[in-house]
Parts: sequence; C-alpha cells; structure tokens
Amino acid sequence: MSAPVSSNADFLLSKSEAELLYLVQNPTYYHSELVNAARKELHRRGVTISYPVAANPAQLPLVDTAYDEEAPTRHWLAPAIGVGLVVVAAGFFLWPSGAKKPAQAVAPAKPAELVSVATHQMPSFDSLTTAQLKKMPATLPAAERADTAAQRKFLLLARRFWEAENPSNYLFDQVVADQLDATFPGQADMTLDKWHRLTSVLVYDHRLRPTMSRQLQQMSRVAITRINTLEAQRDAYKVGAAVLTEYSMLMNDSILYMRQGLLGVPVGQRIKPGTVTKARQPKAAPAVAQQLQLPPTRPGHNPLYVLDGELLASDPQTGDAPEKVARLHPDSIARVLVVNGKAAVAAFGPRAHSGAVVVTTKRAAAASRE
Repeated sequence: MSAPVSSNADFLLSKSEAELLYLVQNPTYYHSELVNAARKELHRRGVTISYPVAANPAQLPLVDTAYDEEAPTRHWLAPAIGVGLVVVAAGFFLWPSGAKKPAQAVAPAKPAELVSVATHQMPSFDSLTTAQLKKMPATLPAAERADTAAQRKFLLLARRFWEAENPSNYLFDQVVADQLDATFPGQADMTLDKWHRLTSVLVYDHRLRPTMSRQLQQMSRVAITRINTLEAQRDAYKVGAAVLTEYSMLMNDSILYMRQGLLGVPVGQRIKPGTVTKARQPKAAPAVAQQLQLPPTRPGHNPLYVLDGELLASDPQTGDAPEKVARLHPDSIARVLVVNGKAAVAAFGPRAHSGAVVVTTKRAAAASRE
C-alpha cells in the first residue's frame, strides 16, 4: 500500500521565502491574486519585502493595503516646509526689479511610446507531478513499500524533484523550439530555486531503504546536471550567445534516460542517450522516408515512432526515424499519423514527450479489419 502524497491545495505554504519573494517582485509574470496571496504569506512569516526600482509606477506590484506596513511619522516635514517658504519669499523680494529672469527652454512633451514584448507564463505541472508520484511506489520492492514511514519521506523528496524537473524539461523544450522571450531568465531562476530546495535537504541522511537511496542518488545527479545546464543557458541568453549547444542536448538525453528509470520504464524500452564522440553530420534522408512523408527532423527533437503498435525510438542526436521505419517501402504503408503534445504522452507514455509518429502498414490495417 502506497503512502499518501501531500496535497497541492496549499501550495503557497510549501514555497520557500525566495520563491514567494520572486512572485511578489515580478508581478508582471503572474496573476495579481497570486501575487497578493504570496505577499500575505510573506507578511505572515514576518519577511520584509523589498521591491526592485521601477521607472514606471504602473510596473510596481499590486498590493493589499490591509498588509501595508505603517508609514513612519515625519515630524521634520512641517518645519522643513516652513523654512522653504521663507527662503522662497525672501528671494522674491530681493530679486532686482529690472533684471530679466533667464528663459527656460521647455522641451515639447513626447508621446508615450508603446513597446510590445512577447511573454508567456510557465504552465502548472501539478497534475503531471501527481501522476509521476503515483508511479514511483511500483518501482520499489514490496519489503520497502511496507516501510510506510520511509516511503512517505521518499515521496516527499520525490515531489520536490518532479516540481523542479518538470519546469526544467519544459524550459529545455522551449530552448530547442527557439521560443524564448524576456521571461526566460526569470523562469530559469525560479526553476533553479526549486532545484536548490531539493539539494539543500539531500545533504542529510534520511535513513531510506536501499532502493529508495539509489533512486535519490539518481535524482541528485539529475539535479546537478539541470542546475549547470540552466545556469549556462540563462547566462548565454542574457549576453546574446547560443543557448542550445551539443553538450546541453547530450546532457538532456542522459536526463531523459534517468527519468525513465525513476518512472519504472524497463531498460529495454528506454531511449538511450547519445555520446559526444558520435558523428553529428546530417544524414541524407532515405528516399523511401521522403516518399512516406515523415515529419522533418531536427537535433534535440526526438519523437517516438509507433510501427504497427511497436514503440521505436528516433535517433537521440538527430531525431531521424529508426531504420526499421525508414526502410519501409511506400507501397506497404496504409497511413502515417503525427500526434503532438499531451495527447502523445497520454497515449504512449513519457517516451513520447516530443510527440509520436504512428505508422500503420497495409498488412496491419487489414488484420485489424478482420
């Protein structure tokens, strides 16, 4: 029997102070109600909030006046105003009557320039995280599942892992698709905070069972790789350098392999990572594949091929179709169907994170009709 997994209903209570501060200090990325809720939680914890300097008052965060700190009394304000009025009056009477006041050039007011900036909000991965956690107890031996206290602690750590890994995987897909915008550095920082929330507790001995400990070590390796990759991509974006590199794609392939192990995918069915020494020269697409009208390939995009129900991995480096599909004769094909996004993952599992290409031969189509 699996240990219960903590609910996401009070997710703000589980956020660190750094995460809540980021929500409050970057209100343009999130809904105003979420920003105010985060601010109330910080106020409840007694955390002082400092806002970044905003050139435009409209850029300041929306706040709930019920939680504003009382403004300090300014006892010096009235005397200062009185002294200022005296100085102005003295200057008025002492100004020579025949002297001309210097003309002040008044620059014409320029109309406000509206600049459109493409942004997008990072999606929530709560349902995906819950589904992943439900799969993890099945990867443990029965004897370890019987230790409910250890299993509960293991799943709490696993939750932190998936809460950081899912947005990391999303951001990497955005890099591969070249769909980055000005929100990328901030989203990368938020995701890095989630990783640090995990790594900060991995230094302790949680007294887990052997299989749990091995899986926790796997999570730690993924965390280190993701942190290094995210920091490099964030810094590259800030200076205008190439964000996607061959090394980062290789590291992502390795992470994908480890993710599958954590979710219990059998070794024979996992997509194996590529190697640095493998030639990256583009391959000439087989003539048969062109006639089959297979989707175009690109590095870092690895759709799953489904040939008459058999799951086949594309090339992890180039995304090319597997040889078994590429060498099919076009006359033997009944149909080719491309499935994208969540529909592919729902139908074929995490191996279809980049989509799926379903190829049905005429022989299999005839057999299904019979």
